[in-house]
Amino acid sequence: MSPGASTSPEQRLAAAGLPLPPAPQPRGSYAPCHVHDAAPGQRWVAVSGQTSRIDGKPLAGLCEADADLEPARHAARVAMLNALAALRTACGGGGLAQVQHVVRLRGFVRSGAGFGAHPRVLDAASEVLAIAFPQHALPARSAVGVASLPDGVWVELEIDAVLKQP
Repeated sequence: MSPGASTSPEQRLAAAGLPLPPAPQPRGSYAPCHVHDAAPGQRWVAVSGQTSRIDGKPLAGLCEADADLEPARHAARVAMLNALAALRTACGGGGLAQVQHVVRLRGFVRSGAGFGAHPRVLDAASEVLAIAFPQHALPARSAVGVASLPDGVWVELEIDAVLKQP
């Protein structure tokens, strides 16, 4: 089955070889996401920062040169899958099909002072969104370089989305 032939975002991701992991567990005193009734028929969801971890193990690294782009892009895909898994918990029984729009993506890339390709790293996260939600416009996005992230991970992402009311 091709990614476009699937009916749900989860099926499109799985068909592309990007199955959603279980929702990440908080690693501190915060909620994985916050849901707010915004307008009639809509709920606003803010997803807490999700890092590049597989089964709780950090994908750690530091972007300093072009050679670091591919491992960092892989980490951005993993972080986006974790963010979507957290978002799915807010969607209830309808899963990610309840998402009307992902409106904002904030990305933090652990990088050295001379690295400037942060947007190219985060393009990988945007590509995951395009697979999950091909009918949606891409969200507004920030790509920021930072000196450190939890456990030395390559990438941390936050997303904001609008959901349909159940």
